[in-house]
Amino acid sequence: MLQDRQKLFTHNDALTPVVASVLLLLMVAGCCTAIGIIVFQQMDAEESNAPDARIQTSAESKHFLYHAGGDTLYRNTITVYNLDNDITRRTLVNGKKDWTVWRSGEYLQSEQTLSDVYLVWHGQGKDVILYHYGINKKTGVTPITDAVPD
Repeated sequence: MLQDRQKLFTHNDALTPVVASVLLLLMVAGCCTAIGIIVFQQMDAEESNAPDARIQTSAESKHFLYHAGGDTLYRNTITVYNLDNDITRRTLVNGKKDWTVWRSGEYLQSEQTLSDVYLVWHGQGKDVILYHYGINKKTGVTPITDAVPD
């Protein structure tokens, strides 16, 4: 009986470092996974702050941009450029000069032809191009035209 106990202890003494090593590896892998998930979620959270708005050029005229759906855009958070000139203050939304909000279904109108226009949203320390249309596509952003205006 004493010999059986000695064998049991000898067997457990050899098994304990292996089990401890496996548990330690599992803990390290779990911590790395948790840190990775937190970091990637944080990166996605920053990108998802930009509004999701579908904008398209009006079919009948190059003077209108149509808000075809998505998030509401606010005048104090966006800038409208045409040929690298800021035309935000010279635009109308549904004929109103003193607009503060541009909602889905509304037109943004410019007095000049929109030949190379892009819309920039100013986020928390980061500017995001929401829309770009024109001949000078420096940004490489393709306009989203999956919705047809009424």
